[in-house]
Amino acid sequence: MNNANSPKIKQPTVTELTENKIDDYVTRREFEGKYIPYKTARQFSSMGNASTEQLGQDAQRHEYFSDMERHFGLTLSYLKNVSKVKTQYPLIDVDTTLAVATRLNIAHPRFAPKRGLVKDANQGYQASIMTTDFYFQYVDIMTGEIKKIAVSLKYNDEILIVDGGDRVIGRTIDKLKIEQVYWEYKKQQEYRLITSSHWTLSPNLVKNIAIARRHRDLDIPHIILKSFQVHFLELLTGRKRHRLADLVFLVSKKMTISPEKTYGVFWYLIWHKGLQVDLFRPLADASFVFNAKEDYAWEW
Repeated sequence: MNNANSPKIKQPTVTELTENKIDDYVTRREFEGKYIPYKTARQFSSMGNASTEQLGQDAQRHEYFSDMERHFGLTLSYLKNVSKVKTQYPLIDVDTTLAVATRLNIAHPRFAPKRGLVKDANQGYQASIMTTDFYFQYVDIMTGEIKKIAVSLKYNDEILIVDGGDRVIGRTIDKLKIEQVYWEYKKQQEYRLITSSHWTLSPNLVKNIAIARRHRDLDIPHIILKSFQVHFLELLTGRKRHRLADLVFLVSKKMTISPEKTYGVFWYLIWHKGLQVDLFRPLADASFVFNAKEDYAWEW
């Protein structure tokens, strides 16, 4: 990586190709009438773990380029104080990201159009539009203040340099530095780098939230749902601990409704915060169910 004491790095230029990419994105966003991710999984179809998600016709579309991004997005969808989640958020002010890269003496991300396909004025390296993985709004659980935060996600081995000679990891860290300065100093907004060891990516938490979300749209009459909730709470707050299979069986007997449907209602209540259980523990049939010590909310 380079720094201010190194020879000055020549940055890529902003030509009409870069400006056309920006104009095209703004036009598409205006046509949709809402935010759209700058990059899509379809553009990266060769990446086996890239995926698109939209939970409803009017819901925000999300683009994920890794399992880690998808898992983080899943957890955010469950946290009670998170809203307005945007993925692949463009740092569309390319002049600002170039200025940051110049200040840090770091090479700005770039691309080179194929020779012969563009006019001479647009030949050579062009400045790429950088993106941040996630940008969302949350309510500070201590102050009640509404805040916004930009988040980059990286696996631990993507940013850990062992011998100092890994240029790919070095470039990744350079890009993250540009993002950090852009958000914190130019936009005066909170920015975080999250790695695969962060609590939001706990395998048990992600798996449990995924099961709960699959049951989120059950059509249950309110009076029946309330009865289910009361019976589950009676057992969960009692002295005896129950495994999930036993908990479902006992409630199904009280409600005279099949264990299969009762199982679905349990997860429906989890998703809609009608029950608060420890989702960091495995909740397979043979596992005990424990009450959660606190609500699930975004905090650093």
